[in-house]
Amino acid sequence: MDIALSLLPIVALTVALAVFKVKAHVATFGAAALALAVACVAFHANLPCARLLPVVAEGVGFALYPIGLVVLAALFVYSLTVESGAMVTIRDGLSRVSPDPRVLALLIVWGFGNFMEGMAGFGTAVAVPAAILVGVGFDPAKAVLMCLVANTTPTAYGSVGVPVAMLAKVGGCDVRALAATVAYLQLAVTALGPFLILLVYGGRASLRGLFGLALVADVAFLAPSLLAARFLGPELPDVLGGLAVLVAVSLVATKGRIGGDVRAQARAWAPFGLVAALLTGAACLPPDVRRFASPGVLVLLAGFAGGRLQGLPVARLCRILGKTLASYWTAFATIACVLVLARVMTAAGMVATLADALVAAAGPAYPFVAPVVGALGGFVTGSGTNANVLFGSLQTGAAAQLGVSANLLAAANVMGAGIGKMICPQSIAIGTAAALIPGRAGEIFRRAFRWFLAVLLLACLVCGGGAFFL
Repeated sequence: MDIALSLLPIVALTVALAVFKVKAHVATFGAAALALAVACVAFHANLPCARLLPVVAEGVGFALYPIGLVVLAALFVYSLTVESGAMVTIRDGLSRVSPDPRVLALLIVWGFGNFMEGMAGFGTAVAVPAAILVGVGFDPAKAVLMCLVANTTPTAYGSVGVPVAMLAKVGGCDVRALAATVAYLQLAVTALGPFLILLVYGGRASLRGLFGLALVADVAFLAPSLLAARFLGPELPDVLGGLAVLVAVSLVATKGRIGGDVRAQARAWAPFGLVAALLTGAACLPPDVRRFASPGVLVLLAGFAGGRLQGLPVARLCRILGKTLASYWTAFATIACVLVLARVMTAAGMVATLADALVAAAGPAYPFVAPVVGALGGFVTGSGTNANVLFGSLQTGAAAQLGVSANLLAAANVMGAGIGKMICPQSIAIGTAAALIPGRAGEIFRRAFRWFLAVLLLACLVCGGGAFFL
């Protein structure tokens, strides 16, 4: 009975989102309310009703700061580049690099897409590159599919590292150690990224003559991404890796002769460059000083400074910030409700009950299925952050039961969540809307599903093998 009651909020959330298509903030609010009711009725020994309010307040507080501020600041930087016209300049610069559409696919999907995931997340890494690809002549369905397939492992470090930071919080892990473990565990899947993009574009024939450039794009992303995850934390792997891909692929494709207005490009990229510079500088500070340098505040400052460099007055920047908050308030409400749901389920012992049941069912083989749990969260919520909040403590609880590394199974959840987003209805809806083909969502789902299964199988083998050898 305890297992069934512990599952009830998760099942209700899944059915509401996947079957009845209830809006995410409404569905998560209902699931959080249901979890509170179950905790009061069946788990009051672990979580007395008198303690519910502090637990709820803790969840909402952490959702607003630092997480909510980071997300708001990242989306603000993206919004101001759109408002200022800088995004058009960036798009035009990228499209001039090569007449070969395969080169543009690597540059826009793997370079700019990963960069956008690190900067803003929340669907921008699918929507913006897909729209650019369609604008330069790509088949819309193929453009969306490439973006969905490529946006799996970068999800871990999306929105300036929010998914890993959240997971470390709910799972009780050290955030820097977890960031490094995620990078190592995802290495095999991430390394396939550029090659999967080309395979989606045109099958094995598209690799002919471009294998070397795909390898350059691969190494250009992996090297700075791994170093950033290992030594700086979760905020910059996607940002630095994406920037490195943009530079490396552009230089190789043009043989060092990059045309266009360099000054205009530098001005357009200014907010993003300032974000990378400030976060890198903050990550190098001593720990006792670094804790005062909130990523959200730094990104917000970089946005205002970059916006001023683009000629936007402060009053307009403030209006853009307010407009961003108004446009994405449902995303912030969803994060708050999911955090309340997770905190209540954890404090009441529901997560521990589910972890015990999963370990009992799968036994020592559980690490092989750990990414599937994360994939379910990614598919249902459409967010690596929310998937990690939902199942992060479940994964670390299972790790304690099995005597394996908590960081390893937590990292498996991150990896699975990104893979689950590949076929998430929310991600597909965002991509098809950006590519102006909203009526082809079902087709995109069917075409993405086989890539989802292949990548998820590899993730399960990697995670299971890692647990065995470690």
